[in-house]
Amino acid sequence: MRTLTELIQDHLPEGGVIVPGGQDLHMEVIDTATNMVWMSYDVVTQKDFDDLELGDGLQRVGIAAASMDAALFKHSPNGEGEAVMERTIGGHRFINVATPLKTTPLPGGMTELMVGKAHVLGYNAGRKVSVLSTPEGDFVELVGDNEFDDQLLLPEGFSIKQIELAAPWVVELPNPTKTIWQFGESMRSFQGPVALPH
Repeated sequence: MRTLTELIQDHLPEGGVIVPGGQDLHMEVIDTATNMVWMSYDVVTQKDFDDLELGDGLQRVGIAAASMDAALFKHSPNGEGEAVMERTIGGHRFINVATPLKTTPLPGGMTELMVGKAHVLGYNAGRKVSVLSTPEGDFVELVGDNEFDDQLLLPEGFSIKQIELAAPWVVELPNPTKTIWQFGESMRSFQGPVALPH
C-alpha cells in the first residue's frame, strides 16, 4: 500500500505548497483590500497569533488545528498554473490559500461559506474521520475535532457520522468549496462536497 505522503505528492504541481504540521495549529489573516486569506505556512502557537503584528488592511481570521493529516495547496485562488503566492506578515511566512465568496447563515447557528481555493487533503489509514452528511452531499472534517460534535445544532436533514479508513484517503476539494462552520471557542468546519472512499 502506498503511503499518504506518496499519494499527496501525486497531486503537487510545480509551484504548489505542501503544508507542514498535520493536525497542529495554523493561523489565518485576511487582507480587507483584496479579500485574500493568508495562512501561516509553519506551525504556530496561540501566543504567535496573539502577538502577530498586522500591517494596514489586515485582520485576524483565527487560529485552529486542522483535522487532516496532510494537506497541500495547488495554487492560490484564481491562480491556476501559477505558484502559490507568499508574503511575510509579522515575521511569519504566509501563503495565499483562499478567497471568501458568499456567506449564508444556517438554521441552528452554523454558517455556510463558499470559498475559492485549490486545496487537497490527506487522511491516514486506520483513523476515524467525521463526515457531515447533508441533502447536498457529504462534507469531510477539516478544522477541529469531534469532541463536541454531539452538541452542534445541525440544520434539518444534516447528520454527522464517522468512517474508518482502511487505506490512506486523499481528497481534492472542489473549487469553489462549500465550507460549513461552527464558529466559537471550539471551531469546527466540514468542507466539500466530497466522494467518500469505498
